[in-house]
Amino acid sequence: MNAPLHEIERMMRAQSRELMRSMMQAHFDQRAAQERPVAVRGADGIERAQARHSPRTVMTEFGEVVLERTLYQAPGAEGLAPLDAAMGLAEEKYSHEVRRIVAEESARASFDEVVELVRKQSGAEVPKRQVEELAQRSARDFDEFYRSRLREAEDTEHLLVLSFDGKGIAMRLDDLRDATRKAAEATPRRMHTRLVKGEKPNRKRMAEVAAVYSLKPWPRTIADVLHGLNNKRDTDRPRPTNKRVWASVEHTAQRVIDDAFAEALRRDPERRRRWVVLVDGNREDRMGRTGARWSLAGAEAVLRLRALRTSGDFDDYWQFHLDQEHQRTHASRYADAAVPNPLPPSRPQLKLVK
Repeated sequence: MNAPLHEIERMMRAQSRELMRSMMQAHFDQRAAQERPVAVRGADGIERAQARHSPRTVMTEFGEVVLERTLYQAPGAEGLAPLDAAMGLAEEKYSHEVRRIVAEESARASFDEVVELVRKQSGAEVPKRQVEELAQRSARDFDEFYRSRLREAEDTEHLLVLSFDGKGIAMRLDDLRDATRKAAEATPRRMHTRLVKGEKPNRKRMAEVAAVYSLKPWPRTIADVLHGLNNKRDTDRPRPTNKRVWASVEHTAQRVIDDAFAEALRRDPERRRRWVVLVDGNREDRMGRTGARWSLAGAEAVLRLRALRTSGDFDDYWQFHLDQEHQRTHASRYADAAVPNPLPPSRPQLKLVK
């Protein structure tokens, strides 16, 4: 081929995605062919005796595929598709892996940027509104996740650090607090699609960010701090451990602060350690760029996803989230939370005998 390398790379990227999508479709087809009839009884106690063919589309990381599955129905009751549960499908069109990609990217970039990132880096197409909805669904188990893993008291002499910061986020008019919304309504606008310079006052809602972590003391002299005269490398600087981050624009600042202090007391109930409280104030971050205005639910979801990422808890949270989603989407709809498996049992793996 005489094409330049960059064109070949783009061609191979596009063709490899289509190959992966075709392989995913083949997997879906195989699962559909393996589906066998099962007895289905819903959580309402009604047996779904009517079975009909009901295909559904799924947007995977590699592109859109179709699942040919059986839907079990009864008069006056919602239909149930056991194959959806067996394959771990989400309630909406997008797969959980697409949701995870959106969640991770939403913690770093704006929703508009996430749309472009997903399009360039995968075979999925996710419009902006769906990106925001997926981010909100991704963050829905934040509180329950941390309630399930409250930290025990820590046996250490390290510093116990509490950090607090406020961020002003430009919000949509309906999601401003009452007093701020009235002030915004009394201020004329120059553009209706976005906020321009000088228009963000009276258009913001304060988000409170808090962090609690342990930190090994690192004594330094004034000369060390001011002039860096010591020979310690930056790699010698102690790093935070057992870090937990909160962030909310929906709840009051006082609630976030109270939750952080409650976490600190769980770690040091007798207050034997040295506590350090750091307070910063009302600074901007990338949520305030581009003149965008956030919905309350969208901003809250992004703050929670960023908190998980900053705490280093995202991977653990995601597995917890998937378990909760299976319970909500599938198990809770069947009698005794038992989903009948329409797929044949897996064959045991053969062992090589020498």
